[in-house]
Amino acid sequence: MTKFFVHFILLSSVCLFCVSCANPTFPSAKFGNEQAIHMVETGHGPPVILIPGLFGTHNGWDRMIPFLADRYQLLAIDNFGTGDSARPVDSFGYSVAEQADKIVAMMDELDIMSCDLIGVSYGGMIALNIAARYPDRVDTVVCIEGGVIMPKDSPYRRLEQGLKYSILGDVIIGFIRSGLFDESMAKGIMGHSWEDLSSEDMAEVTGIISKNAKAASRLSWLGLAHALNFAEDFTEQAKAITAPVLYLSGAKSSFRDMTGRNIAFFKDYLPHVQMISFEDGIHDLELQKPKETAAMIIDFFEQNASRPLLDSPLKVTVAH
Repeated sequence: MTKFFVHFILLSSVCLFCVSCANPTFPSAKFGNEQAIHMVETGHGPPVILIPGLFGTHNGWDRMIPFLADRYQLLAIDNFGTGDSARPVDSFGYSVAEQADKIVAMMDELDIMSCDLIGVSYGGMIALNIAARYPDRVDTVVCIEGGVIMPKDSPYRRLEQGLKYSILGDVIIGFIRSGLFDESMAKGIMGHSWEDLSSEDMAEVTGIISKNAKAASRLSWLGLAHALNFAEDFTEQAKAITAPVLYLSGAKSSFRDMTGRNIAFFKDYLPHVQMISFEDGIHDLELQKPKETAAMIIDFFEQNASRPLLDSPLKVTVAH
């Protein structure tokens, strides 16, 4: 048992990517009924949906929102079944495609015919899935270390094994929610970049981890872990993506194998995808480099404001 928890705590430092916290300055709302997606709305301008990562909620975007809110109407969501969104009442499996369907249903409810999407990791996969399967609903996509090729050798198998047993799973979630490991998890997520943060930024990131952890629940995390453990690629569907795509990655990301596979796929099949790699970047660029990431997103949105046909050559940039 002790050995299991040692492995679990180490795993938590990896699996709590794309995380979030509660931010009382942003108004929140739900649409619909028992199928509701929780979101916060702030800013003015064209609508942009912000999609969090696997175990994250809307607050994972808190460090980047201030740099975007004066240009765009930001709708930061909790993925269905997580955070303050409604929980499944049927056979919902937390798959990327199912989450994509829920977001499109939300857009229908809000009378959003099409908009820009920004997603990180699992959220980036969801954004690309919407672009592949609902091309008329997407103007542009920004994908931060997500992709259409799913992670191989998923790090969530041990987590799923623990969470599927109710008593043991409740103990695991209790440890996560206790706050005892918030700082160690923050350090694990930020990796080498932790020491580059100011004390104020360290406190902010740790707060994000802490409040995200407090939103954890056994069944939702079990569903998420299972979904990624058995996720299938959607490469064939993705080959039809025509929306402009900005793909952001970190050269020092702990998910570099996954991002490398997706970068190779884009080069082969979607040469219009604009790819930017941060030489010192980690997986969660929205946490590590919120200002720089937002600036690149704004530039990308402005470049594609008229939504031209995508026949431009591949553009690869290395950011310092």
